Amino acid sequence: MNLRIIYFSAIILSLSINSFGVIYYIDAVNGIDTHDGLTPQNSWRTLEKASQMNYQAGDKILLKGGQTFIGSLILNSISGRSGHPVLISTFGSKKATVISGDTTAFYANDCHFITVKNLIFKGSGRLNGNNANGLDFRGCRNLIIDSVEVSNYLFSGINTTGGSSIRITNVKAHNNGFCGIHVTSDRSGRDESPDKSVHNVYIGYSVTENNPGCPAIKNNHSGNGILVGGVTNATIEYCEAMNNGWDMPRKGNGPVGIWTYMSDSVVIQHCYAHHNKTSANGSDGGGFDFDGGVTNSILQYNLSAYNEGAGYGMFQYADAKPWNNNTVRYNISYHDGIKHGQCGIFMWCDPAAIQMKNLHAYNNTIVNKYGHGVNFLPGHYENFVFENNIFLVTDTTKEFTGGEFTGAIFKRNLYWNSMHAMKSLKQPIVRLESNPLVANPLIALPTSDALLNQNIKTINSISFFKLKSTSPAINAGNIINNNGGKNYWDKKLQTTGSQNIGAY
Repeated sequence: MNLRIIYFSAIILSLSINSFGVIYYIDAVNGIDTHDGLTPQNSWRTLEKASQMNYQAGDKILLKGGQTFIGSLILNSISGRSGHPVLISTFGSKKATVISGDTTAFYANDCHFITVKNLIFKGSGRLNGNNANGLDFRGCRNLIIDSVEVSNYLFSGINTTGGSSIRITNVKAHNNGFCGIHVTSDRSGRDESPDKSVHNVYIGYSVTENNPGCPAIKNNHSGNGILVGGVTNATIEYCEAMNNGWDMPRKGNGPVGIWTYMSDSVVIQHCYAHHNKTSANGSDGGGFDFDGGVTNSILQYNLSAYNEGAGYGMFQYADAKPWNNNTVRYNISYHDGIKHGQCGIFMWCDPAAIQMKNLHAYNNTIVNKYGHGVNFLPGHYENFVFENNIFLVTDTTKEFTGGEFTGAIFKRNLYWNSMHAMKSLKQPIVRLESNPLVANPLIALPTSDALLNQNIKTINSISFFKLKSTSPAINAGNIINNNGGKNYWDKKLQTTGSQNIGAY
């Protein structure tokens, strides 16, 4: 009987310990791999040692802050559980740095309920021998990545392939090749056939900067800020993408600051994409993009400025699944399309692609000095409705709408050419619209560099682009049902009578 009591007591004690997990410490200076790693004084020394363990729910792998660790951490089939993830982080007051040279810094395959937090990851550089992603997750579920900086990898700073319930926050991803932050369902990792099988993705409060392009990819785009492909139910918010894409090594389709393709129910909101670029002979280089096969998705409350491509791209390529039922509302585009598109909103549908259908673009404010408010490459755009938008063009040689826009509908937009107002009356798009407003919108515009110093957390409280008290756009627009309930500045919208034209 006493033996039984001892036996069951041991089981209960074991379950109690496992429910809280075990803390393992790694010290690159004073650690010894033959230690048990259970205290700072008995730390392991290397990431190789940490990669050999089979971790349980609630376990913590902590690297000593302020130190540099050479190598990679590799986890296979490790699982925490809800409320008790396996945590990889830092102990001490500073972040630890992992330098992985030419390979991946952190690789996790078929791992569930893991959290990576408060760490810095550096590769040898996209042009200096690195041949990997920085953080690479394959088939991982319930994944949290928070407060991480990752740079100098050939492909993506953070790459997640397959899996579900992925949360990425407070990340800075810079100087990588293919992408800053990349989420895809394609198990090949090369975006060949995503199937919308990755569910529940959140990316927030992150910055992707100066990810120039991948010299290893010569048959497709590279140099993106944030890219999600093959996902269902995703939100990207309060993120900034800037100065990406300038060194893509190819002609043809190019990178975009923040975008999605072959995805369903994606919301991109409260983000700032600016000064994104493409190669000398490449296309795109825009701010935001709903690309091939996107359905039931929303772009709202975003700011796009100074991009080489259009502020907001609506694109459909030949092999994509249907593109339909998307919304673009309460966004701002300021002087986008420096090289390509020459406009705020740009439409393209490959002649061999499934026809695009059902776009409602309303209450956007488009200011453009390079070309048009909206521009179309030739095609039929079924039920593409543009309503309550401000199209302010400052190039006297350009029309408000460029290209061929068969199937598009224009309703109660405001048109104005600030350099030559009367030219506006002669433009075909104004004559096609039954109730256009041709007038100076009287909005406050920034100086050329005034948007550069915006804090992403306060991006929706800027003083620019608001309507002045005497603006003819006030209470001049159509009421639109199910309009999200607020404008760019988080002000509540009217539900009866009339509402303003533009994002204010």
